[in-house]
Amino acid sequence: MKNIFLLFVALILFTACEQVVLNDTQGLQDDDKWIEDIQVPQEPEEPEEPEEPEEPEEPEEPEEPEEPEVNREWTFIVYMAADNDLESAAIADLNEMEAVELNGSISILALVDRHPGYDMTNGNWSDTRLFEIETDPAGVNSTIISNRLDCPELGLLKETETELNTADPLVLSHLIDFAKRQYPAEHYALFVWGHGTGWRSGPQAENSRVSAVKAAAFDDTHGQYMTLPSFGRAIAGRGLSLIGFDTCYAAVLELAYQIRNDAELFVGSEGEILSNGWDYTSLFTDFLGKPDLTVNDLGDSIQDSFAAQYATMNGATISQVRLAEIGNLFAKFDAFAGIVAEAITGEPVRNAVLDQVLHNVEGYHFTSFPSDLYIDILDFSAKISGIAADITPDADRQEAIIMAAEELESALAGAAPSSWAKNGTTRKIGVHVIPLQGIAVPASSHELAYVRGSMSIDKSAFVENSLHWVPNAVPQNDSLLDKLFYWTY
Repeated sequence: MKNIFLLFVALILFTACEQVVLNDTQGLQDDDKWIEDIQVPQEPEEPEEPEEPEEPEEPEEPEEPEEPEVNREWTFIVYMAADNDLESAAIADLNEMEAVELNGSISILALVDRHPGYDMTNGNWSDTRLFEIETDPAGVNSTIISNRLDCPELGLLKETETELNTADPLVLSHLIDFAKRQYPAEHYALFVWGHGTGWRSGPQAENSRVSAVKAAAFDDTHGQYMTLPSFGRAIAGRGLSLIGFDTCYAAVLELAYQIRNDAELFVGSEGEILSNGWDYTSLFTDFLGKPDLTVNDLGDSIQDSFAAQYATMNGATISQVRLAEIGNLFAKFDAFAGIVAEAITGEPVRNAVLDQVLHNVEGYHFTSFPSDLYIDILDFSAKISGIAADITPDADRQEAIIMAAEELESALAGAAPSSWAKNGTTRKIGVHVIPLQGIAVPASSHELAYVRGSMSIDKSAFVENSLHWVPNAVPQNDSLLDKLFYWTY
């Protein structure tokens, strides 16, 4: 009985323990649920590094416009200021150009400004037109067959009539820009065609308000001329290889000095030429027959063609001027003038020198007056140094005059190594002296545009820089023109 009692107690104890275990297990499960519900704080995450903004892509460089292919040796720009009494001559010269057997090695552009009253051919148009010269199988005749061009730079359209002022330097500069853009070439030549009359615009325009300055490109419709400084600005930095003046009175030191930095070669005449100017058929035919088509070849073709055309005309000259040598020529000429000026100490000597200038030195002027007087520098140097003993009894001064003349002649040989003259002389470059009222009759004064220090605006580089040749607003002892025309002895 005792054993049964003990077994009963053990059973009761076992059942109680199991209940406790079961309750504890449930408690643990509840605890787990509680633990899950508790939000255990976590260590804050380190903030992400902000992404660096992407560098903006650099804009692509705009593509350089492709340079037009250069497939010609030369582009010629013929500036035909024919809005005056040379209108018929311009039509004739255009036809001479069309008679040339052109090939792909050159292009010729001609800007032609006509006058309403001198020529009635070719439709009698009187505006300004740009042509690309084409070969006329019929040769020289009176009909223009060349292709008329649009030119945005000048506002020219083939189908419209537009009157331009060829005396405006912007017309010339824009034409050159157009030619270089549309007709790229290894070399560019500018031919200035028309009247050229020296420092005063000449007897045809003696009442003009601009008659006091060097003029070219006469435009009757607008009543204007292109001055020497204006021409210099129009062509400055335009990359020309050769500049030719098919005008009168072009091969003068004043003009060459103004454009000394703007081309390799300059070609022109010291004095007058015929109204029909150069023979373009002969000139271009000769040039295209040369193998290399160099700048020197072109200069030779102009000179040789001119010499053949003007072989019987007294006073005719043509010069090839190397512009790189003009600075030296200017310096030697001015120095020579200064040495002679300082040696003139009295009226008799002054008269002796002036007599040489007016009567013996080779000179050029119009046959009607008033007109400018130009003299040949080489002949002037030779004649004045030849009377050094009459100018001064001082042996040192005589020697200085002779040596300065020799240096001047050497500079001329460098600046004008090739030239032609009907009288057989060489090294042809002229210089202005004074306006004339008649043969060997000088005017009472110079134009203000030729007076250094005057109130005249826009004087040429030659006048601004010459210390010993041009007259001064206040006469100077070492200025030759002051000593000849304004000095009191």
